[in-house]
Amino acid sequence: MARFDLEFVGKTLAKMPPQALILFPEYVITPFFLELLESEAHTIHQHSQARLEQLQELATKHQQHLIAPLILQESSGLIKQMAWVSPSQTQFYPQQKLIHFSHWDEEAFFANPKTKGRAPLIVELEDLRIAPLFGYELHFDSIWLDMHQKGVDIVLLSTASTFESSERWRMLCQARAFCNSMLIARANRIGSVRQGYYPKHSSQKHNIAWNFYGDSFMALPNGQIGDSLRGDLGVLHLEVSKDYLDAWAQEWGFRKPNTRREHD
Repeated sequence: MARFDLEFVGKTLAKMPPQALILFPEYVITPFFLELLESEAHTIHQHSQARLEQLQELATKHQQHLIAPLILQESSGLIKQMAWVSPSQTQFYPQQKLIHFSHWDEEAFFANPKTKGRAPLIVELEDLRIAPLFGYELHFDSIWLDMHQKGVDIVLLSTASTFESSERWRMLCQARAFCNSMLIARANRIGSVRQGYYPKHSSQKHNIAWNFYGDSFMALPNGQIGDSLRGDLGVLHLEVSKDYLDAWAQEWGFRKPNTRREHD
């Protein structure tokens, strides 16, 4: 998905069972980061707030869980966060680790609190511990160690990966899934945006295409990619049980299946 399409989302949810979890890619509910740089804070907030209300209506109507990155204004400024919208309540997880590259500096733009990195929001459903995570946070061991210790079974990874990074993201997700005996469901944005710039010593404007290649997939606890959308618009479906994930944890011994009981 490149941008939020309420009609497409509504029709898709109508085909899915109650209590299903639906993960949206990064920068789909909101405009992409480059567009945010040219927008007023109150406009960004109003856009996200309107989308949040739509998600809450859909979650209530279909009795499902919708997990989506949003940008909402608080007293400290704009906060990039994940909304877990369930039929009964909405919970938020502020991103802990933000990109700070020269061409993509979220850390300077957003007002998210700085942390050393710990487990994100953890929601337990059908005896499975599930954690939503932003793509950039895939790289930080402290977050994954804390999730491991708290018995997380499934990670919902929302990304907006671009350029020539597809294979690297696959390898990272496969390694994290295997070494932690977890399942990683990754939802990545599709589509493209263009960035204008002026090269040094030139008055002619150039454009860089940011192509988001999709490749939403399921990384399984055995280190394999279970299924992928590649670059297509669509929805991946997977039914998973605690017994399935516990069996892999028992097989390799990287995580005790009952870790969640010991850390409650």
